Amino acid sequence: MTDHLNENICPLCGNPNNCMAHSEQRCWCIDVKVPKELIDLVPAPQQGKACICLDCIEKFNKDSKN
Repeated sequence: MTDHLNENICPLCGNPNNCMAHSEQRCWCIDVKVPKELIDLVPAPQQGKACICLDCIEKFNKDSKN
């Protein structure tokens, strides 16, 4: 059995990431800075292949300020 990567799913929480990078519309992810420390939490096989969702980014940023 092979694992299928769904680029529409956040690799951290498993929820939809609402990325539109492969569509004609401008995606929210273009304007959001994702901390390297958060990217480092993504399993290596998924890094650079699926966007982290905005909820995970905001939660990480909020938690790192505390």
